[in-house]
Amino acid sequence: MLILLADTRKKLLWLWLGFTAVLVLLVFVQTLAGKYEGIEAQAWGWAFVQLLPALLLLFLAVLLNKNPSKVLMRATFLLVYFGALTYLLLVAVTLFALPVATGNWSIEEYLAKSYLWLVPFQIILLAAFSLLYFRKESLFRPNPAIMQQYVAKKAEFAQRTGHVAQVQAFQLLVGDNGLGATLEHLRGHLQSEGNAIVVLQNQHNEWIKQRDLNLLPPDALQRELNRLTMATIGFVEKM
Repeated sequence: MLILLADTRKKLLWLWLGFTAVLVLLVFVQTLAGKYEGIEAQAWGWAFVQLLPALLLLFLAVLLNKNPSKVLMRATFLLVYFGALTYLLLVAVTLFALPVATGNWSIEEYLAKSYLWLVPFQIILLAAFSLLYFRKESLFRPNPAIMQQYVAKKAEFAQRTGHVAQVQAFQLLVGDNGLGATLEHLRGHLQSEGNAIVVLQNQHNEWIKQRDLNLLPPDALQRELNRLTMATIGFVEKM
């Protein structure tokens, strides 16, 4: 299964923003309660070191919106997503474990020791985010076979669940002039999305012009075709 890289950025950013808001609020409440009396700068510095680098990297990835046409294996995204979730939960557990940990160390010592298990994990995540969103080349080279396999799996699932209209649309999609024929088919069967489908048709026509005039290299053309195909599949699934 595939997913657009642009969609994964937003999901990871919202995950990180949600946890950051909760954890910063927790540190704020603990500060007001006098938990960090005398070491406030170290406590807040610790929180910023654990949360801000990845947050800024994800925000920059969304802001720049680089490589919007790239696709990614869903399994790869889930691995990164649950890795990020695990790290954020580990940061939260580290904070909540303060009352227990301070039985053996001072808060200052405990926060310093926590870098040993948090920083290596964070470095791995930052490297993964950088590879996903700032690497110039795709993690795998785009090719028609990837999308054909993806559409075939979608068609198989639609057939198993009895969505006859979706099966017909997916069969069109894997045929000759599949994308153009499918979009025209969708205009007649999904009138509520008519304007959005027309926009997609115009983008497809522009893609055909670029292909026929050799204005873009094959990899760039295939990435754009992947994006258009993914968007079309989204409309088919609304039938």
